[in-house]
Amino acid sequence: MKNFFLITFLCVGFSIFGQNEPPKMPKYVAKNAAGIFFYNIVEATEKVKFKSSEKDVIPVFTKELKNYNSIIKKISFLNTPKLMEVELTINSMGEQIYKNQDLADRVKGMITEVVLPVRDSVLKKEEALNKKLETILSKRSFKRWIRYQNKQKEKLIPEQPQNNQNRATNNSMMMRRNRMGMGGRRF
Repeated sequence: MKNFFLITFLCVGFSIFGQNEPPKMPKYVAKNAAGIFFYNIVEATEKVKFKSSEKDVIPVFTKELKNYNSIIKKISFLNTPKLMEVELTINSMGEQIYKNQDLADRVKGMITEVVLPVRDSVLKKEEALNKKLETILSKRSFKRWIRYQNKQKEKLIPEQPQNNQNRATNNSMMMRRNRMGMGGRRF
């Protein structure tokens, strides 16, 4: 009788942990996929950290960023209806895209028709901005600018959803790795 209860308890326990739900699909934002974002001029000037000898460069730097932001606003305004259509299609279909290959191919076609040309135009404008800023800024300031720019781009990438159980096992594995071996001795 004890064995029966023990086996039943173990089977129920394993079946509960075995039925993890798959992570939900993150919401698709077409503007982020196209790389459309605007620089905060005040934040950018703080992150670049101009030297006192470079104070005359700040107005030129802000002017270039304002020009870039206005160009990106025009690109965004002209392509908003198309991007919203792609976004609505992908978010409404959701899980069906994973199940139906024909539907997935059509969605990929929509993305290549709409999002990729917008992304290419934004990248061209960004490269032009970087070339202008490279001539204006010192090497050190330009390096900081590129670092700031990359961080802003990383914010556009959606985070992958994770299971809580996977996160817990990863944490316990990391704790085991960080322990000192040989009975707590360092060497």
